[in-house]
Amino acid sequence: MDGKSEAIIPPPLPTPTQPQVKAFQCPGCGGALTIRGLEQTESIACGSCGSIIDITDENFRIISTFQSRIKHQTLIPLGSRGKLRGETFEVIGYLRRKINVEGIDYEWSEYLLFNPYKGFRWLSEYNGHWNYIKSTSNTPKPQSSDSLSTVYYLGQPFPHFQTAAAQVSYVLGEFYWRVQVGESSQVSDYISPPLILSRECTEKEVVWSIGEYIEPKTLWEGFQLKTPIPPKIGIAPSQPSPLVAQARGIWKILLIFFLVALFIQALFLLFSANKLVYQDQMAFHLADKEKARVTEVFELTGRPSNVVIKSKATVDNSWIYLNLALINEETGNAYDFGREISYYHGYDGGESWSEGGTSDEAVLSSVPPGRYYLRIEPDAAASSINYSIQVYRDVPSWSFFFMAMGGLAVYPLFYWWRRRTFEYYRWSESDHPMKALSSFVSKADEDD
Repeated sequence: MDGKSEAIIPPPLPTPTQPQVKAFQCPGCGGALTIRGLEQTESIACGSCGSIIDITDENFRIISTFQSRIKHQTLIPLGSRGKLRGETFEVIGYLRRKINVEGIDYEWSEYLLFNPYKGFRWLSEYNGHWNYIKSTSNTPKPQSSDSLSTVYYLGQPFPHFQTAAAQVSYVLGEFYWRVQVGESSQVSDYISPPLILSRECTEKEVVWSIGEYIEPKTLWEGFQLKTPIPPKIGIAPSQPSPLVAQARGIWKILLIFFLVALFIQALFLLFSANKLVYQDQMAFHLADKEKARVTEVFELTGRPSNVVIKSKATVDNSWIYLNLALINEETGNAYDFGREISYYHGYDGGESWSEGGTSDEAVLSSVPPGRYYLRIEPDAAASSINYSIQVYRDVPSWSFFFMAMGGLAVYPLFYWWRRRTFEYYRWSESDHPMKALSSFVSKADEDD
């Protein structure tokens, strides 16, 4: 040793060996068959004659045979190898299963994948939608002991989607159990997109599996398939809604627009004069019913802006009508308008009621600056009513802000409607279909 440290080079990791395969002839037709799962395979289905062979029997005993009028073409050929989630898997088995709902058969495909180090995985396909499936590491827990309406897996809720009796209708390749055409199990699906939990119950066992929605493009790239990708039909139970990912961006944009509208409104409030330019107390007498009254001249300054005329009257189970005109002293231009103030109250059936009020407000928009006066022609049924008039210049209005808020509310409502429509079509084929929005409208009309 010379006192210098020496780098320790670790030995190279062993290179994983290629999965071994075993070939033999089908005892039914003599066709060549290949076993890829080796010790873990218990049966293999011959695609030529339909024989299902027990691999665990040294004489390769035929368990059963089936005749299929349709020879299904697999989208991913048996023996194909591809990468999923960073692991290499080989397709070793293919089967078709079906359920019957109201006399109609619904079929889907399942592909058995094998990796000697990771074990078995499944790919299921229905109407162009795919799920990547494996056995659960924990048993899901029901929401309550007597109900499976919702189950929890790793703390996440999965509402029940559908329960049906599923039957194997076609098999090809090898499997880790003695599969037979016609074997059935009760399958219950629970969803939390993009995840799906499946509970398969037979006379012998209950098996849980967890699946995740996977885009077909990912599979075609992983298995390097050259065939066209079949189009998707409808909405799959575990298909994630593309609208969910947009929610955060939508609320962010809405918040920005809200803050902008609030800032603009704050500027209106800050720079509006909101100035009282005239006020007076007046009285109406029935004897002076036909007489018009003219106020003193008052000045409206600044830019063209609104004018707010506020009026109050001592009406009590009575009314007064004010025929008003705001007149420019120099040009003679007049803004004519009328306002009624009425207030009634009483008791009916032991309960009090009231209608109307003792005050009113009129808004004239964009009145130019200048010298103005009011002409007032009052009318009432009572013999005498006191009333007051106040005139304000450049009063801040909230109408812009509320119009902006109304406009902003349109898109969230549209977004909610699209998201609900997506979920409506997802759940339409479940055991718990959603009600259409039209049904709520019809019910409201019936209640009216």
